Amino acid sequence: MAKRILYLHGIGWIGGAERDLLAMLRAINRDEWEPHVACPPATPLFDRLAPEGSRLHAMSLAPWRKWYSPLVRWRGIRSLRELLAATAPHVVHVNDIWWVPHTIAAMRGGSGQRPAIVAHVRQEIEPEKVRRYGLESVQAVIAISKQVEQALICGGVSPNAVQTIYSGLQFSDAAPAAQTAGLSGSYGLSADAVLLGTVAHLFVRKGYDVMLRALPAIIRQVPAVQYLIIGTGDAAYEHQLKALATTLGVADHVHFAGFQEDVAPFLAALSLYVHPARMEGFGIAVVEALAAGKAVVATRVGGLPEVVDHGRTGLLVNPDDPEDLSAAILSLLRDEGRRKEMGERAARVARERFDLNASVGAIERLYRQAITAGRARA
Repeated sequence: MAKRILYLHGIGWIGGAERDLLAMLRAINRDEWEPHVACPPATPLFDRLAPEGSRLHAMSLAPWRKWYSPLVRWRGIRSLRELLAATAPHVVHVNDIWWVPHTIAAMRGGSGQRPAIVAHVRQEIEPEKVRRYGLESVQAVIAISKQVEQALICGGVSPNAVQTIYSGLQFSDAAPAAQTAGLSGSYGLSADAVLLGTVAHLFVRKGYDVMLRALPAIIRQVPAVQYLIIGTGDAAYEHQLKALATTLGVADHVHFAGFQEDVAPFLAALSLYVHPARMEGFGIAVVEALAAGKAVVATRVGGLPEVVDHGRTGLLVNPDDPEDLSAAILSLLRDEGRRKEMGERAARVARERFDLNASVGAIERLYRQAITAGRARA
């Protein structure tokens, strides 16, 4: 009989963590595992999950550490406790750290054998935050990168309880066509436009403002450059970015594409992928760009140095440094041969290091170990 896994995710929009969850659910062995997913109802993620074949449960959880949280979070804990009793999962896979405290609280005082908790840490984390979210007390922790793994261990997670498992992609031999003509029609681009792009939520930590400040120097050298921003997020930050683009005189070169269900055609059309993040636990969008055969310019933060091989598949630059960023971008735009060589190598490396089936296989092994350890404790 298949063992039940309850995936818990408290955010309804779709970004890297959510796309990774969707990919995981498609690849998991349904003969061995019966996935259930709890997430906020009437959201893009809930709607995407509905036809995917997992048991779906509406669940809204208040943030744990906001000032008002103690007044409202008990409702989510009670609902989660009821869901755990109804589904009796063997494993609860908390898809990001924010909902680990809810899960621990929901299990407190329960009777019978408790499910193992597997916490997925998908962002950079300071060691002092480990205990705030109870990560040292769960059965297993998945780190999105080695850098995150070391921070978790420094914060008190046992080295035996944490494992780095990179997110993976489902590769296909059929590469998407570069739909430059279609993009030109949608965004008023000329046929000879040199396209740069970033796929990420519109949050300050993603560093879009740094890229905008780098653009004037790039455009002076390569006037055909156009920059695509692919994602949604903080409306106030988006407004700031548009105002900044106008102030810098680059508004005609910046295009807000919003959320895109399929980013592959956008990546295929780019001359170069840019990821100017101030913080990044891993960067699944960067992996997607590498897999699309694109050289990457990214910041030297978090797990990005584990994704981009500096000098081989792209270039790493200092965060919050528009001059460093523009110089790296220009060096590759001026050298088409080097850029093409990096892109070809990037596609090979992505297949070797970031295969979805290998990632899911490692997670399934972790589930089995957590279940066995739980039985031994009982």
